[in-house]
Amino acid sequence: MGRLALVLVLVFAGCTTAPPLGAPAVSAPDLRGSWSGTWGGAWFSLLVSEQTIGPGESGVTLGPWQLLGERYPTLTGVMTSTIRGERVSTHVQGLLGQTGAGLVLTLRAHSAAGEQRVTLRLVDRDRLLGSGDSQYSWGPQGAAELTRTR
Repeated sequence: MGRLALVLVLVFAGCTTAPPLGAPAVSAPDLRGSWSGTWGGAWFSLLVSEQTIGPGESGVTLGPWQLLGERYPTLTGVMTSTIRGERVSTHVQGLLGQTGAGLVLTLRAHSAAGEQRVTLRLVDRDRLLGSGDSQYSWGPQGAAELTRTR
């Protein structure tokens, strides 16, 4: 009986995550393309290669099927940030949510050094403002700004 209880605790603990930022964006603008700017005063860029609808940060999925939770506009691409004076690129995933302040893009990147998170608000069609942090102290921290490049 004790093993069954332990297994159930581990299963349900693995299903819980932090709630997503805001409700799913009702109407998501096309953010695909190149963005560049700064994060923590250093070079920062984002290349959005794909934008689709997918599961949010919370809910229950079984393989590719979402059983519980809301679907969000999502994006994938490559994020390049400055770490110890060098530009480092890594795969990034993002969710588009709607808050009282408007459309919010939450980015999450995982690299060998750790996790990076950036939360950006769409100020106008071609500008994102916000802030982010890195799991490791030598990574970028603080204010972030991106402008769509043509």
